[in-house]
Amino acid sequence: MKKAYCVFENCSKEAQDIIRNAGIDLKINTTKDRPNGEQLISLLKEYDILIIGISSKLTAEMIEYVKKPIIIGTLSIGLDHIDKVFFENSLVKIVNIKLANTVSVAEHIFSLILGLNKRIYEGNHLVLNKQGHRKNIHERPDDISNKTLGLIGAGNITREVIKMAKVFNMKIKCYTRTPSKHQDLIEKGVEFVTLEEVLKESDIINISIPLTDKTNSLISKDKIQLMKPTATFINTSRTEVVDTNALIEYADLHDTFYVGLDIDLENYEELFSEYRENVIVTPHTAGISKQAIARMDLEIANKVVEVNEKFK
Repeated sequence: MKKAYCVFENCSKEAQDIIRNAGIDLKINTTKDRPNGEQLISLLKEYDILIIGISSKLTAEMIEYVKKPIIIGTLSIGLDHIDKVFFENSLVKIVNIKLANTVSVAEHIFSLILGLNKRIYEGNHLVLNKQGHRKNIHERPDDISNKTLGLIGAGNITREVIKMAKVFNMKIKCYTRTPSKHQDLIEKGVEFVTLEEVLKESDIINISIPLTDKTNSLISKDKIQLMKPTATFINTSRTEVVDTNALIEYADLHDTFYVGLDIDLENYEELFSEYRENVIVTPHTAGISKQAIARMDLEIANKVVEVNEKFK
């Protein structure tokens, strides 16, 4: 019987049943602590199936401990926490989630867009500081209807964002390195343009792309300078796809430039320790709604079982 280990102590019973009913001996982490490097090595040695998340970093050095076939399931869309040597090794099969949290992330994106443009965060801050009069809002709220929405990336999250944008009658421009793979979006009113055009011409910009060697620092300081000083920029992808320091510098220079981020805050605690009326930051919570987590558990369980049937 194959042995599986899940690092998440709150893995749903339904997901556990899917794995166990496939004849797999599943062990669940009994603590809220995630395994450190040494513990991950032990897990790689002992188990045939390992279910992890983005906080579990599989480094290049760890591959030497993989001596038998192993399935690694990650409860994430992104794969940058797993070194490329694991993908290149024939003993390893890696599966991730692709659809379970797309709606949750897209809703979060629009929450940031609306929160910023409607000055909700700023208004609440004024109320808490006993300045709760609309005359104190630094700039009148904006409507997002009929604005130009620029999208960077054309994956599953972007597709959900497009559905929501249509409700607001937004004009949609999109940059992707592979527009030929997404021609169906043209029928949805999407115009494919260059990255520079997205940045220069959009009122609201959202980036939803994975972190790779090609996307690291894709939105550099020079690219940030192309954006309108009245634009809104949203990033719920990995922090490293944007020069975050330069982005906040631009926001500090133009109080009419709005930034919404849902990112890992490691190395950025000091940058975001002060209040800014035109910046909202959440700690990478976009994809972990209650409903999304339940869907993620089921998706990864089903994928692990499916791959296990073929990977002997």
